[in-house]
Order: sequence, then C-alpha cells, then structure tokens
Amino acid sequence: MSDASASASRGRTHWTFLGAGNMATSLVGGLLAGDARPDEVTLVDPHEETRERAAERFGVAAFERLDAAPAPPDGAVRGFVVAVKPDTVEAACRAIAAAADADAPPLVVSVAAGVRLDALAHWLSPATPIVRCMPNTPSLLGLGAIGLYANAHCDESLLRRAEALLASAGTTVRVPEERLLDAVTALSGSGPAYLFALTEHMAAAGVELGLDRDVALELAIETVHGAACMARSREAEPGELRRRVTSKGGTTAAALAVFEEADLAGTVLEAMRAAHDRAIELGDEYAP
Repeated sequence: MSDASASASRGRTHWTFLGAGNMATSLVGGLLAGDARPDEVTLVDPHEETRERAAERFGVAAFERLDAAPAPPDGAVRGFVVAVKPDTVEAACRAIAAAADADAPPLVVSVAAGVRLDALAHWLSPATPIVRCMPNTPSLLGLGAIGLYANAHCDESLLRRAEALLASAGTTVRVPEERLLDAVTALSGSGPAYLFALTEHMAAAGVELGLDRDVALELAIETVHGAACMARSREAEPGELRRRVTSKGGTTAAALAVFEEADLAGTVLEAMRAAHDRAIELGDEYAP
C-alpha cells in the first residue's frame, strides 16, 4: 500500500480549493452542510473580493496564494480541488506540487474542463492520485450529473473521498476510461444548454400561438421540470414515458411526427458529436 493509500485509511479529509468561483463554493457549501467543519476547508483565490465573500459566507480561511496557507493537521488526508479556468490549471498544479509532501502525494480532484490526466500528472507528479471529473451547471443547485475517472494511483478509499466531495453537488457516475469523459461532456456537461434551448423555443412557439409571453414561459419551464421529475423517478425509461403520453391520432402524436420527419434523433446525435469532438480538441490544446 502506498503512503497516500495508507493515509487514506485513517483521518478526516482537509480540502483546499484552488479557485473560489461558483463550482468551488457550491462544493464548499455541500461539504459544510454535511459533516465537514470550517477548519477542514481552505480557499485559495487571487481575487480579494472573491476571497472575502467566500470567507464571510462559509467561515473558512481564505488566502491569496497557496504558499500562504498553513498545512493541515497531522493525520488528516490532504485533498486539493483544482477549480480554476483551464488556462491557469498548470500554475495551480505547480503550486500544489510545491506545497505537497513528496513522500505522501495529496489527493487532487480536478473540475477543470478539458485538461487531461496526463497533463495534470505532468504538472503535479507522476505518483499523484488524481480524480478528473466533469460536472454541469445544475451542480450549483446540488442537482448535477457528474462523470468522473481516476488514475491508477487513486485507490478505492481515495476515490470514495472524492465521490463524497462531489456528491454534495449531485449524482456521480464513474466511467471506465478517461476518453469517455468527452462523451460525458457532450451529454451531461453541455446537456443543460440543450434543455434551455428547447424550453426557449417551446415558449416562443407558445407566443406565436397566441399566449402571453410570461404565461408561455412559465408553462414551458414547469413542463420541462415536471417531465424531468417523472423521468428521474425511474418508474419507466424515457422512451416508455413518451409512449404512455402519446395517444394514437392525438395532438402529441402529431407533434412527434414533425420531430421524426425533421430527424430529431439524427440532429441530437450530430450536435452531441460536435460537442464531443470539440472536447477532444480542447484536451489537445492543454496537453503538456
């Protein structure tokens, strides 16, 4: 068992967040709503206003630079969350490497879009346990769908600590290969925008059909919300739910026939393939 794995079998986790933006603060809020204590969370952000706002909101220590933050107490499992923009991930990782104990590499969780494990390991150290994850914007409400993949240095105990962190933001799903995170990006990462666009167009169509804009928007939003709740209940798969609300020769069947004629399935696949391919391109851009 490695030093990191042995450490993971005991002690609580002390999380240091590099970046105090929306995603970071949603995770901090989730941690503190659970069993984490404020003295087990540290924030590092170069922007004074962001630091002060987060420190006041959560009662946690916040610092301008990582080298100004004190080390966690002995016995704590040290975890870092890289929650900065992709173009500053290298600097964040190098700061972690400088602060880490070479004999006991910390657990690093990256929520930075597009930056692959090989790049993270290059900037940290080859033996660092790393979990790379792809959250989405509903994570800010604790309703996210988060795909994650860990490198070979991250054992089950460390991975569960990372999942416990991310669970405060929503549902976590492990994928068996890192490349599948690009598919996760195309599905759940970008997915909320697809639903926002559909909701927007439904409301606009309602206005065209004579409804007041506010009425049309409320009906569209609540329809999407209600349908999502039905799907989330897992009573039946989405295809079966669609069939249940589609009467032969009825209004829903007439609308779905238009979607089918326009090749909705092919359009969705084409759009998600474009998102998937762009995710790969972004990963190439940030390769070391």
